[in-house]
Amino acid sequence: MIASVMMSDLSWDEYQRRIADEDAIVLLPVGAVEQHGYHLPLGTDWMMATYMARRAAENVGGVVAAPITYGYRSQIRTGGGPHRGGTTNLDGLTLINLVKDVLKELVRHGARKLAVIDGHFENRFYLDEACFLAVRELEYAGITDAKILKMIYAEDIKPETLETIYAGKTYPGLDLEHGGILETAMMLYCHPDHVDMSKIPDEDLPKFPPYDLFPVDPDWVPASGGLSSGKGSTVEMGRLLVEEFVDLVSTSLSKEFR
Repeated sequence: MIASVMMSDLSWDEYQRRIADEDAIVLLPVGAVEQHGYHLPLGTDWMMATYMARRAAENVGGVVAAPITYGYRSQIRTGGGPHRGGTTNLDGLTLINLVKDVLKELVRHGARKLAVIDGHFENRFYLDEACFLAVRELEYAGITDAKILKMIYAEDIKPETLETIYAGKTYPGLDLEHGGILETAMMLYCHPDHVDMSKIPDEDLPKFPPYDLFPVDPDWVPASGGLSSGKGSTVEMGRLLVEEFVDLVSTSLSKEFR
């Protein structure tokens, strides 16, 4: 059996040994199945969260649990909305309970150091609640030594990195970086076979009002579903971003657990 940090690749006894003998940090990637324009795959969010978790686990001696690929509902002003084909949404309560149950199961396996690595902007508060409820229910059951770190892997981007990538351009912010340069560049570096740069259209940045509507209005979003353009993305940009984020996640885990 191959050496791997991926829980799904391990036999049950090897997984158990790493938890018991190595006190392994168990990382749970959470993403989404969501449109990312014409040029990126529906799995972009969970694929990148899993990649970051795997690289970080290799650095800190961790194990990566099978990813939660579905995420909270795509929002018009941050993800292009739920109305394009393939975007597959969970209700907030569903995501909370799913993540909470998985975290409690990992603790039942013996893990006491857990990390939730988020790759979907809209997940964040639901993952907060899942972690809070998991800890509270574990404490009610008498387990008080479990600790959960939760972070978006792109939680912090160095100003000099943004200056390099957006030289001469305006950084639209993480909320509008849906299908844009950051995600496109990272996918070019990590999953180049899943990117088609020829399909990136010329579109203007959307100008959203300072409110939301329900039901949503698809006309607020460019035809591709992207909220900013991925044009100009390169593998080298992706390498710069990914290696910075891998270091950020690894350093955060080491600080809290090692």
